[in-house]
Amino acid sequence: MATDEVLTAAEVERRIVQVMRDRLPETWKVTGPAELQQRSPRPDLSIQLRASDGKAARLLFKVKQVIERRDVAHIADQVRLIAVEFGGVPVVAARYLSTSVREALVEDGLSYVDATGNMRIAIDSPAIFISDRGEDRDPWRKGRPRGTLKGEPAARVARALLDYNRDWTVRELTAASGASTGAAYRVLEYLQREDLVIKGDKRYRVTDWERLLRAWSSDAAFQTTTRVMAFIEPRGVDAFLAKVAAELTLPAAVTGSVAAKQWATYAPAKAAYVYVSSIQETSERWGLRPNAAAPNVILLEPRTVGDVPFQNTARAEGGYPVAAPAQVAADLLNGPGREPSEGEYLIEWMKANEERWRRD
Repeated sequence: MATDEVLTAAEVERRIVQVMRDRLPETWKVTGPAELQQRSPRPDLSIQLRASDGKAARLLFKVKQVIERRDVAHIADQVRLIAVEFGGVPVVAARYLSTSVREALVEDGLSYVDATGNMRIAIDSPAIFISDRGEDRDPWRKGRPRGTLKGEPAARVARALLDYNRDWTVRELTAASGASTGAAYRVLEYLQREDLVIKGDKRYRVTDWERLLRAWSSDAAFQTTTRVMAFIEPRGVDAFLAKVAAELTLPAAVTGSVAAKQWATYAPAKAAYVYVSSIQETSERWGLRPNAAAPNVILLEPRTVGDVPFQNTARAEGGYPVAAPAQVAADLLNGPGREPSEGEYLIEWMKANEERWRRD
C-alpha cells in the first residue's frame, strides 16, 4: 500500500486508536484518548478498554513515527517507567514497526501496534490477546529504502561478519569481503539500525551472529539468488559426490544436508545441493540428466551473489568441497521439507562450537 500521504504525529495517534477499535470484540468499549496530568515522564497516548463484564484496563502508549531495532531497549525502559508512574499497560506504537522491531518487542514482553495494523496486545485483566498483521513495509516512507541484506554487496559483508569472529575497520572488511567501500558503509549502517552491529573507536563488531544469519537467510534465500535446476544421478548421491571430489577444477560448493553432516548429522540426505559456476557445463561434465520429478542432485548457479557461496569452503572427508557453515545453515533454513529443522539443528551445533567455524 504505497501512498503519497504524510502522517502527522496526531494522525498516527488517531490511526492507532482506530486500529484498536477495529480489532477489539464488539462488546468491548474503547474510551480515549484521555488527558493525563502534565508531569514527566508521561504517555503520548492513553486509552481505556472496558470488557463486557465491566473490567477495564488503561493502555499507555509511547508513540513514534519510526522505531529502529537499536532503539527498542531505550523505548521499552521509557514506556515501562510511564506504566509504573500512571498505572496501566505499556504499549509501544509507531507509524510503522518493522519485522525485526516487532520481534524485539515480543522478546521484551511488550505489546505493540502500528498505523498499518501490525499489532500484538496482551492484557491480563481483563484477559485479552490480539495479534494481527498489517503492512510489511512502511507505506509512508519517502526516498531510498532503509535497506535489506539482499544483493551481492550485502552477501559479501554478511558472510565476512559471520565467518570471522573479530572487530573490523571498514578497510579490513572490504579487503576480506570484496565489497566496495561505499557498499560496506551502507550495509554496516543498516546493520547498526537493526542492532546487529555496534561501532566503537572506528571498529565494528557483530552483536548477535545468529540473528544476523537468520536476517540474511530471510532476505536472500537461495531460491531468489540462484538459478536452480534438478537432475538425477542414476548411481545415487554417493556416486555423484565421488564425481565432485574427482573434478576439483570445476568451481563447486556442496551445501544443504550433505554439507551439514560434516558438523551435525541430522538424517540421511535425499538429494545433494551444489553451488556451481555454470549449470550447463558442470551437468554435462558430471553426466547428470535433468529430472524434476525425482531428483537426487540440485545444482545452484549464483545470479545475484557473485562468488560468495564459494568463499571459505572446506574439504569434506569424501574429498568434495563443502560451503562454509554459515552458508549451509542459511540455505537449510530456506530449504523444503525437513531442511529448516536441519538448519536449526546445525545452528545449535554452531552455537556450541563457535571456535570451530568462526575464524579469527
